[in-house]
This record gives sequence, C-alpha cells and structure tokens, in this order.
Amino acid sequence: MVQYTFKDIEVFLLDDDLFQWAKSGFADNGFDIESYKLQHPGCEERIELAIAVIRSMKVVEDTESTSQAYKMQSFNRMMNKLHSQDIKSVQPHRTHSYRKVIAYVASIAAFLLLCLGSYYWVSTFKVQEEVELTADMIDSLSRSDQVQVLLDGKQAVGLDKNNAEIRVDENGAVIVDDKLVVASKGEKILMNQVVVPYGKRTKIILPDGSSLWINSGSCISYSSDFATNRRLNVQGEVFLDVKKDEKHPFIVKTTHLEVSVLGTAFNVNDYAKNVETSVVLVRGSVDVKVDNKAKQRLLPNQRLSMASGAVKINEVDVYGYICWKDDIMNFDGQKLTTILNTLSQYYNTKIEIIGSLKDEKCYGSLDLNCTLEEVLESISLTTPLRIVRKGEIIILSPEKIDKESTNL
Repeated sequence: MVQYTFKDIEVFLLDDDLFQWAKSGFADNGFDIESYKLQHPGCEERIELAIAVIRSMKVVEDTESTSQAYKMQSFNRMMNKLHSQDIKSVQPHRTHSYRKVIAYVASIAAFLLLCLGSYYWVSTFKVQEEVELTADMIDSLSRSDQVQVLLDGKQAVGLDKNNAEIRVDENGAVIVDDKLVVASKGEKILMNQVVVPYGKRTKIILPDGSSLWINSGSCISYSSDFATNRRLNVQGEVFLDVKKDEKHPFIVKTTHLEVSVLGTAFNVNDYAKNVETSVVLVRGSVDVKVDNKAKQRLLPNQRLSMASGAVKINEVDVYGYICWKDDIMNFDGQKLTTILNTLSQYYNTKIEIIGSLKDEKCYGSLDLNCTLEEVLESISLTTPLRIVRKGEIIILSPEKIDKESTNL
C-alpha cells in the first residue's frame, strides 16, 4: 500500500477551488474534479486523500472577524502539534491567496494528529451501486456532521445547514433552497442517495413532485427515473407527502417493510438498531407488507408496528409521530425512558438513568433545534433531575437518589 505524509497533500489542501468544491460540492469558477485530476497526472490518490481530510474539517468561512492572520496562526498551531509526532511542519506559502483556507478548530488538529501521525494510505474505492442501502454504509456516512448528497456513489454535495430543501434532477444538477449548487453533468445519473447525520433533518423534493422529510441518522436512495419508477429505499425514518399518480404506484422499501401507495401522507420508521418498526398514516390509505407477509391496509390515524415478530395496528394521535419534521418532539404521558431512548438515537449519545426516574411520565414538547444539553435542561424544569456528562455518556439521576438505587 502507498504511504503519504502531510507534505504530499499540502498543495491540494491549500488549493482554494478544490477546498470549496470538496466542502460544498461546487466552486465559483465551475471547478470540475475530473479535469482537475487530469491536470495533476499521477496524483489521483493524493487528491482523494486531500478531499477526505477537507470533508472531515469544521470550517469557518471568511469574515471580518476571521482574518488571514488568524487563519495562518491557526494553521501553524496545527503544524506544531503534528511536528511533535515526527511529521515535518510546513509553513504556508505567503504568496497563496488563502481565500478559503480554513480556521481550524481543536477537533481537526486532533483528527490530523491521529491520522497523519501514523501516515495515510489510500486505495481505490469502489462504491456499491445497488439500490438497496446497507446498515454499515449508513453508519459510516452518518458519522459526518454534513447532510450528504451522493450521485452514483460519489459525494456531490456536503451541507452543514439543517432543514435544507434539496432537489436532484436526472442529469445530476443539485438545487439547495432554490439555489443551483451543482451544475448538470450532461449525462444521466443512475442512482441518487441522501444521507442525513445525527442531529439534522432535511427535505427532498422528489422528481415526481412528492415531498420527503428525512430524519436524523437516516439514508434514502432512488433511481433517476423516479418519475416513472417510484421506488424509494429507506433506512431510518422519513415522512412522505406523496403526489397522486394512479399510473405509477409509489413503493417504499425498508429492511422489514414494503409500503405501497398512490397518493397519501405517512411516516415510516425502521432504524437498523431499533427493536420496533412502524408506519403511521395521516391521510389516504396504504398497503403494508411486513417481512414479505400478506398485505395489511391502514386507514388514517392508524399505526402499524412490529416488534419481535408481533404486528399490531392501533388508533393513534398521529401528530406525536410526525412532529419531528417540524423540529418538535411531542409527548403526552410517555415514560422518561422512552423519551430518552429517542433523544439518545437522535443525538447519537448514550444516556443512562440512575434511580427512580425510569417510569417518570412526561408531558410537553421539546425543540429539536437545541443541543442535547439544552433539551435535557428543559426536561429538568418539570422533572427534577441532575445531569452529569462523563466522557461520551450523559447520566441522569434524581435530585436526591433513592435509597434503593444507592444500594445497587
């Protein structure tokens, strides 16, 4: 395998156009990655490595408060840390424009210290082109902080913004919030994929005009001929408002479910890590197959759930199951453990409960645009509890731990 040092990729990391393209999926001058590689023959692997490093960084765009001097100072601080790991520190070229050179935060210094300190290697990466999504792929991609749009397995756009509205046409043009961010590639794209990391949500306008909301830690894929072949693959949770088209049924496929509709609005929840999977119908009707068994029809305000092989259909207040798309978590008498399990999944953070809190019932709503700490503080206003973070785990306990728990 090939080994690289930071010196090998420095010139690509400091290239303004490559940096902008790698972070946002487009560049002001119409930058094209394939043409760029042709301009640097023999450097394809180093370019891919530079792109991987850039996409792992947290970035502060140029502002008056983020001066060139500050950026250079931050860059040199990172280099000094790398130097302590026997990697030669390289001073940035003073002639470089630095229009898009990053203001590094502490996390990227730690990242490079870990990765570059022991050398990088890049091998040719073949992306799966199958329609179905794998749990491993989702787990890997959703560790990023960005919403990612992939065209035929290659990332086209990485978005830091939460709740963006995205459109992708059959030729690969990507529009975000009515702004063209990736121009058409001039050739038909076979497969579109969108990966939403923990802590974020996004909205997709599908080629047939249907609207799709994707929840945190979820991934979807569909073919570019979706307008006539309305099949959507889902891992995680989505809410769909399907445009009616009697000639082209709309089918949603998850690990355990197959939902068939013509025109309707419904929610699907099927995370790989969850015990329960479910469909909640807002309007219209849907036919649901669970693990390829006989279809069952749902009517409005019904919820089909499956856990441990047992399938149930219940009448429900649907808003509590779909309000996440409005950045709200609503609960009406749910146990604290249930709420915390959802928050733990949403924020990808382990939450433990000590004492007599597990069966505590909660009422109200939470703003999912807040941090996890802020959300837990809101809960503590009505349910007295102590919040302690120990590393990657948050521990909740009553203000006064009961005697039974202290004897455990």
